[in-house]
Amino acid sequence: QDALHKAEWIRRHLVDELAVMRSIHGENNNEGQSTDRRLAFANVKMHPDGRSSSFNNIITNIDSLPAMSRPSSKKAKLMKRASFSDDGEQQQQEQRSQHQIPTNVTRSSYIYQRMDFDEGMHMFTNFEAIIPAAFWLPMSSSSDHHTNASADVPLLHQMSPVVEATIAFNFGQVQRCNGDLDSASASYNHALDILQRNGAVCVHPIVIPILHNVGQLQYRRGDVQMAKESYTLALQHAERMYGGQHPHVASALNCLGVLHYHDANSCDEYDGTSGSASQQAMDSQDKNSSNNSNGRSGGKSNSQQQQQRLQPASTRKAMELFQQALSIRIKCIGPDHIDVATVLNNIGRIHVQLDEFDEALEYYEDALRIRRTVLGMDSLDYAATAFNAGQSFHQKGDLTRASELYHEFLRVALIKFGHGHRDVAVVLSGIAQIHQEKHEYEKALELYEASLSAGRLALGEDHSEIAMLLNRMGNFHFERERLGDALKCYTRGLRIERKVLPPDHPNIIVTLSNLGEIHRQRGEWDDAARIYDDCLDTLRKKYKNNDHADVASTLSTIGLIHDQRGDTCLALHYLQDALLMRRRLFGNDSIDVSSTLVYVGTILYRKSFFSVAIELFTESLRIRKAALGNDHRDVAFVLYNIAMVHQQRGCYEEAIDAYSETLRIEKLVLGESHRDVSMTLFKLGEVHKAAGDLEQALKCFKESLSVERSLSSSPPPSENESIPPPATDAGQRRQQQEQSTPGPDHAAMARALNEIGNIHLSRGDVLPMMDAFNESSRMYSAAGLSPNNVIVSEHLYALEFSCPEAAPAA
Repeated sequence: QDALHKAEWIRRHLVDELAVMRSIHGENNNEGQSTDRRLAFANVKMHPDGRSSSFNNIITNIDSLPAMSRPSSKKAKLMKRASFSDDGEQQQQEQRSQHQIPTNVTRSSYIYQRMDFDEGMHMFTNFEAIIPAAFWLPMSSSSDHHTNASADVPLLHQMSPVVEATIAFNFGQVQRCNGDLDSASASYNHALDILQRNGAVCVHPIVIPILHNVGQLQYRRGDVQMAKESYTLALQHAERMYGGQHPHVASALNCLGVLHYHDANSCDEYDGTSGSASQQAMDSQDKNSSNNSNGRSGGKSNSQQQQQRLQPASTRKAMELFQQALSIRIKCIGPDHIDVATVLNNIGRIHVQLDEFDEALEYYEDALRIRRTVLGMDSLDYAATAFNAGQSFHQKGDLTRASELYHEFLRVALIKFGHGHRDVAVVLSGIAQIHQEKHEYEKALELYEASLSAGRLALGEDHSEIAMLLNRMGNFHFERERLGDALKCYTRGLRIERKVLPPDHPNIIVTLSNLGEIHRQRGEWDDAARIYDDCLDTLRKKYKNNDHADVASTLSTIGLIHDQRGDTCLALHYLQDALLMRRRLFGNDSIDVSSTLVYVGTILYRKSFFSVAIELFTESLRIRKAALGNDHRDVAFVLYNIAMVHQQRGCYEEAIDAYSETLRIEKLVLGESHRDVSMTLFKLGEVHKAAGDLEQALKCFKESLSVERSLSSSPPPSENESIPPPATDAGQRRQQQEQSTPGPDHAAMARALNEIGNIHLSRGDVLPMMDAFNESSRMYSAAGLSPNNVIVSEHLYALEFSCPEAAPAA
């Protein structure tokens, strides 16, 4: 009787809930949708394999924003790449109603499971049928009861555990439709517990929808590890019940692939915000560590290498799972099914994660074809794949095609969402970046401001994604060398992040680094050191005073700041701490250790500790040759430093050997006409002159002058040529200006002409001497310097004028 009363109460409650849902949605809400999604009574058999439900996601930390610039490697790391995941537009109408998610379900912008795009996180949206004949089971009873029972007394029955679990599951479906995800999750877990207690979990198909829905809501909350366990069980049961080639197996494989994909993304979270100038500065400081303007690019840092070691395990597993799911779906439902497009889109995202943009485009274009055909060009899922493909074209430098696809997404997003939506803000920011790369700065700034306006309409002022958009605008102003405007954007972003994020969140650390770098660029050493110290304290708290690559990088940056402010002792203290930490983290043969050795060696060189400096440079050279090979530009950089030390010590043969090897590598890597080649030729000429070899010295000075003159006549870059990433310090900015807009360096030409004049003077060649000195004087004037900078050598070796004794004075 109790069971009957309970069943009747549940039936009535379900009828009431369904009536409420009908009044909310209306009977005609499902027009154009597949009938298997319509709400039904619990005793009506519905299709059990409804596609993915609404509570699906993309991680919208740094990932929700498209890559906004391309580093020199053309593998964008600025504002970490994101792919739109999708939630099957056909399945989204009921969740796009105005149900509010309970406040105790995590809705952080950093684990925010999106409801608009389909990445195939499978959830069963239908009610499960209850077979009346299987409703009751005889109750177990004692022998006394059987002994005393008469034929007139009916046997007692209990509700079947499968039926009880089905009712609990269906009740969870009602709660989910009402947006009460916590209660729905509890109902699904209760249904699973019923089956497990009664041993029915391994034998009845109801367990598969239960596990899928449990796992999907765990994923919706951001509990990736628990979701993995649920979907793994769903996979095992599906394989046991249906064999290996079944849609349920493919769905579970795809869901597990999505979870591993996001695991790999979480490894990259810190780098994701590095639209910052500061993060780039940490990785490539040694471009300017020798106090001369010939910056050299740094090698790949060990922090980047460590990330690449962390990512592949999850990335490879995700790819393996997606490929299995794709194979099964093609066999079971055909190559042009919409669920096949979902897996294709997911595989494309994996290739983007691996910076394999050509391969990603193959999958995206196939997914785009299917979604265009099946869903139409106004579908959000079609638009999401268009956006993803646009990102890959953006990374490849095809700005025209990227812009077309971004605008296609924008068109659909405006139809579906209107102007005040976060996704509109995202794509406007991406289009702005394209205009920025085309040097169309006014249009870029207009779009950045429109992006910020759309984001504020959608999210309000105090939201972490608004802070990220401000960070991106700060990067734009930084690149334009508008440091004051960049400082304002970063400061506003930091204020928001400190309000809405945990105090040790990576975004706060990056924004602090941005601010510190701005102050460093402006020569405001005290402010720069203060902000980087704040960043260092935050990192140490985050990592509990343990060694970490980010801590070592920040120590190195602070050391360089103290060096620039003239506090050598404090600079060496921080740099030595960074060096020891990097040795502990990465061993003695890492690029990061090599970079720190260069920093320390440069300071000691300037302090005239030549013996120690040469030891540090030599160790750095050994590391770089082993890691990069003998013909790498960074090897030439260290060789140049070694040559300078030998030159200062008067070891001219060693200096000539080192400068000559530097010159060979630079000509091989950079070509004959490059400022670094000119500077190395000039230094080589200085050493030959000091060694008394005037012929070789004159040859080097003339060749250096020839390179400078060829650079002064080089045409400016075309309007369509992409600009390099933002410079991270003054030396790097100077290097970029020299490479991207090669113009005359009058001061360099004046110095070379001055040396040529002095050699002619020493040889007694009066006419070429006067020509060289006169032209040198004009070049100094053109450079804005005094003609008095022309220096006449005191060594007049070849002038032998004899005057008669007692000659009268002129």
